[in-house]
Amino acid sequence: MTKVVFETATLADAIKKADRVAPTKGTAFDKAAGITLTITPASGLVVVRATDLMVYSMEWVTSLECEGDEVEWRLPSKLFATVLASLPIGTGLNVTLEEKNEGRNRFVQLTAGRTRAKFNLMQVDYYPIWDVFSPDGMTEVEDFGGRITLVEWAASRGDEPPLNGVYFDGEKVLACDRYRLAISPLVIPGLAKPIVIPSGILTTILKQTGEVNVGVSPNGEELFIMPDPTTQIRTVVFGMEYPPVERIMSRDKPNHLKIKKAPLLEIMQRASVFAGSDRFPILRVFFGRETVAVMMNSREIGTLADVTDVPGYCDHEMFELKFTPKNLIEAVTASPNEDLVIGYNSENSMEIVHIDGGSGYEAWVMPRKDLSPKERTEQETSNAKA
Repeated sequence: MTKVVFETATLADAIKKADRVAPTKGTAFDKAAGITLTITPASGLVVVRATDLMVYSMEWVTSLECEGDEVEWRLPSKLFATVLASLPIGTGLNVTLEEKNEGRNRFVQLTAGRTRAKFNLMQVDYYPIWDVFSPDGMTEVEDFGGRITLVEWAASRGDEPPLNGVYFDGEKVLACDRYRLAISPLVIPGLAKPIVIPSGILTTILKQTGEVNVGVSPNGEELFIMPDPTTQIRTVVFGMEYPPVERIMSRDKPNHLKIKKAPLLEIMQRASVFAGSDRFPILRVFFGRETVAVMMNSREIGTLADVTDVPGYCDHEMFELKFTPKNLIEAVTASPNEDLVIGYNSENSMEIVHIDGGSGYEAWVMPRKDLSPKERTEQETSNAKA
């Protein structure tokens, strides 16, 4: 039987990242639930793998002790990660994993101090298999994870490639779901052509600062990423072109204001609490008389209104725009700088709003109209059917 000992912090960190990739529902869960540990006692190395069939993660972890047969364990990712995260972490604190049998039941026993846990092993026969890729020819890219974080909030939450992805063209990265768009500079030297990869997972496992190595597979169907020498991530590349979004990227607005990020977020987040259980809340934003005001109405809770001053700007009569709260709040939250410039058209309540957050980050957010009772009913019925 195989037994392996790790420093608790080292194993917990690797499993936490793998758990973020491992699927929790749907077809991917049926085919690739859990994580696998491939243990090679001769080298003392353990390879931790996880995939949601879109992103494939592999990390080499060095054990403190390793004995027994070469083996592959498949464990429930969420449970395993939760137990490890709850263990004390510090110098000299270790965790032992040992395979055992009780009759026909095959399991891995975890021991850490006085803590004992048993994890029944899942079958590995049908778990996806993928190879190690060569790091040759990969390019160092600065702030890869951080720049993706700036824009992926704007990607579609649904299963509609390529809008549920992030677009790279070698000079910039962007995401758009038809109602909001975010863009940031991101130089990837040598990128032969624009690519789109799935959003939502990479930023949870990549460093937010520093360099990572990036490359494209020879067939152009995968993006290779090495955040460090012991980790390899590959993600599928959507085989379709990204829609032309340049037409909504208008920066020439008749009106603009400069405002600090913190006070604007504060009044918007406070107002959004009054959305209550409304499935289609509307954040009313008013520009004018050197102020920015917000209001949220809820039939079940009440009304909240708040104001912040913008001296020297918005010197016109009060003008109202309506937004889905999360769209505007996420656009402002992602801004890397404290000073924002917001462009709008005080003559058109449906013209897209431009936000310049500095450091090359820009976002566009589409205002919305209030739904009539009939439209709300139709929307709720449509969502229920979906």
